[in-house]
Amino acid sequence: MKNLLIVFVFALVAACTTKNDVTPDAGSVVAGVYPLSYIRSDSAGVILYEYDLPASDGTNSLSGSLTARRDSASVVLLTQTIKLTGYSDQTSILGSVNLRSNGSGYDMYFGTQKIGTADGSSINIDVQQTDSKTGIVYRDIMTAKKTAQ
Repeated sequence: MKNLLIVFVFALVAACTTKNDVTPDAGSVVAGVYPLSYIRSDSAGVILYEYDLPASDGTNSLSGSLTARRDSASVVLLTQTIKLTGYSDQTSILGSVNLRSNGSGYDMYFGTQKIGTADGSSINIDVQQTDSKTGIVYRDIMTAKKTAQ
């Protein structure tokens, strides 16, 4: 009788247990800190700077990160922090990015302009802007990969 009671209690608990597998939203998937591995900026096709990060030269080092803060289910706020030996960290707000599913991750948009992709483990940004007065095209590229937590 005691064994039957144990089996009944076990069956009852198993029957009442619900599985709450909630798929995280895009903002939650992408949110996090991503150390930069590559940055480049150019103007009219001329490279202004290009670095594989982190970079070192003697006692000086250069590194950086992108931070994606979840603002809603489909929006993250991107900030960039650059660290250079001997200088205060420089943090810039890149802006709010809309995330749209692309099958294997998310396309990132500022308004209607696609600026890159993210998949929860990496962020790749490749954005171009044209100066309306001069016609000069400016391009910024950033690659970052989230560290294991």
